[in-house]
Amino acid sequence: MTLLVGLSPEARDDAGGAIGLAARLAGAWDEDLTVAVVVTPGTETDPATADGGDPEPPAIAHAAVDGVLAGTDLAVRWTTVRGRSVADALVEAAGADGVSAIVLGTDPDRSGRIAVRVARSSPVPVVLARGTGAAPGMPVTRVTCAFDGTTASSAVLAAAADLARRSSATLRVASFAVRRRAAIPPEVGLDAEEPVIAEWSEQIGAAQKAALAEQGLEAETGVHAGAGWDEAVHAAGWTAGDLLVVGGTPGAATRFFLGDRVGAILAAAPVPAVIVRGERSDG
Repeated sequence: MTLLVGLSPEARDDAGGAIGLAARLAGAWDEDLTVAVVVTPGTETDPATADGGDPEPPAIAHAAVDGVLAGTDLAVRWTTVRGRSVADALVEAAGADGVSAIVLGTDPDRSGRIAVRVARSSPVPVVLARGTGAAPGMPVTRVTCAFDGTTASSAVLAAAADLARRSSATLRVASFAVRRRAAIPPEVGLDAEEPVIAEWSEQIGAAQKAALAEQGLEAETGVHAGAGWDEAVHAAGWTAGDLLVVGGTPGAATRFFLGDRVGAILAAAPVPAVIVRGERSDG
């Protein structure tokens, strides 16, 4: 199996952490690494070949990869993928035999918009670089499942548990909530929302334990709240060895696939995040 990392032909560095993260995960999961040079209409540096085979990678991109992987013994396979957009090209590449996941770098605005677009149609998980977790050779020590109690949660938990086993890492289940103080009428008072958060925390905590029991798993659990998503996510406490797993329901409208909650968690994540597909909802 191979991890596919998307790279621009003009990439001069680690492409938002994608190369280092892919190398890190390839080592943790005992997989190969393929670098896909993504070519779209208007790409200035378009690798070309006369015989129809894979072209030579652009010298700039090749130097960027060599610089990140210096000192490692990881062998890299190169390929060129083309499409109307970066997302289209990567989704097409994800369908190739042997591809287990796509690794992408962080967008400058931390939106993860390209990763979300790819995840919408990709047959394999999409891994998004975040924080300082993009160092080759760094182990994955803990996998955290973002658990929201929806119909997708069971499949997301199973995926997180599988990644934890493959990484020889511990498993954690975490749920996140935002204190919507702006939605509380002034005459009611700001403390009125605390019982709501407490009740939800109790319910989601019970759902976490039930889901773990159903799958025969043991894991650390927790519910984390904050004034905003960034505060709530950071309240969980993270280390450089962490990996976050988020997901939603496939085959639905974009907002329903990931939802505002999961999209916000993804944007706030201080560690690399894996976007997986959950179960289809009947509702």
